[in-house]
Amino acid sequence: MDNLDLKMEYYLKSSKQFYEDHSDSRLKFIKKKEFLFLEISKFINNCINNSKEVFLFCAGNSIISHNIKSDKINIKEINKSYKNNRDDNITYKDDFEKKDIENCDHLIIADIEHQNNPALNLLKLSNSINDDARIIILSKNFFWMFIIKMLKFFFNFSPKQNNFLPSSYLTNLYSSCNLEVVRSEKIIALPIKIPFITSFFNKIFRLPVLNWFCILNITILKKINTFSSDQNKKISFIIPCKNEEKNIPLFKNQIRVLNENFEFLFGDDNSSDQTKEQIDKIKNELKNKEIKFYDGPGICKAQNVYKGIEIAKGEIIVIYDADLTVSFEDINFAINILNNSNADFINCTRMIYPQKEGAMKKFNFLGNSFFAILFSILFKKKITDTLCGTKIFYKKDWYKIKKDISNWGAKDLWGDFDLLISAYKNNLKILEVPVTYFERTEGKTKMTNVIANASRMFWIVIYSFYKLRLKD
Repeated sequence: MDNLDLKMEYYLKSSKQFYEDHSDSRLKFIKKKEFLFLEISKFINNCINNSKEVFLFCAGNSIISHNIKSDKINIKEINKSYKNNRDDNITYKDDFEKKDIENCDHLIIADIEHQNNPALNLLKLSNSINDDARIIILSKNFFWMFIIKMLKFFFNFSPKQNNFLPSSYLTNLYSSCNLEVVRSEKIIALPIKIPFITSFFNKIFRLPVLNWFCILNITILKKINTFSSDQNKKISFIIPCKNEEKNIPLFKNQIRVLNENFEFLFGDDNSSDQTKEQIDKIKNELKNKEIKFYDGPGICKAQNVYKGIEIAKGEIIVIYDADLTVSFEDINFAINILNNSNADFINCTRMIYPQKEGAMKKFNFLGNSFFAILFSILFKKKITDTLCGTKIFYKKDWYKIKKDISNWGAKDLWGDFDLLISAYKNNLKILEVPVTYFERTEGKTKMTNVIANASRMFWIVIYSFYKLRLKD
């Protein structure tokens, strides 16, 4: 059946009655608080990338569509009085069908307090969206809900009877609706307009700890896939190389035992030794395996990797350093995790299992631990290793990620921060998988100028926080 059956009793009767009877006063309230709605709109737009189609569910607040950039925006509004067709790409829909939902890349639910059955509605929507779509829920802080409830007795700006659904409770609801959180943000601490002060104050309160006092939670969800993924996806190993002539021959025994679903792309970055010749040698010795060579741009490791990803034909991308400090057994385990979980991006971590003696220099270890703390704050989830060269993700998501590459304040020479932050920006589920870190068998590490690299990386993190949370 195409119709989602959300149209009959979608809204609470009390909410429908309020927004109909008090349309004039509500519209005056919206005009008075326009600065708040536009701030919400700008922030939501910052959470979506390259949108083709959005569906917005509203209750007298469809003004939040104003700053959302998408080729097509569909809106369900509680009453015709609040409709505003200011842009040609906006269509209001009183009723909608499954086909209206399944083509959307983002669904924004800004009416959850006024829905008649939010749990059932969410479940039906999660069953209708495509696997790559995201649902964005707007909800209020538990403490602020009590304040707003009291204010309603003095100011008639919202129904006195509606769903009491603070953000903390909704977390329990999501899993029962086949959804999981991939990102959560908090905004707006001062809902009163004071020129210059309000904007500055609200941005400051997006910082860690202070954001617990914010009114609004913006929670981004993805569908939990309950079916098993195709285990026969082609896998592309991207192996950036620079002066690795002694390590390249070590790949031969590893590649020999793998099946035909693998391809290996060796990118030589202007090596001054026999790296290219060694790659040609294993290509000739293993002619039944798909081994490719490409010339790296000779700029940095990151650019070498990105060129390899563009060339790759596989559905899964594995970025793998030529020093073989992570075993193929661990890589295979991580690929299986990607195939059999709801993850979009695997970040391998060397900081869980005991490292082999001499595998990581002390200053590199301390630096990595420091940046892991910063990324944990930035991503609002535990991150233990930001500089492991082994990262695994779907090629289809590369087309989202690459649009944000090198947009984080400074060029990332290694690519690790670019990939992680861009994956987070695009609302991909990032999952860490522990691997054992071995000492290099041959050659020397390329991560040498620790202070210069650390300074560049620190600036990237600071700028990323500004761009993700503070920038309009």
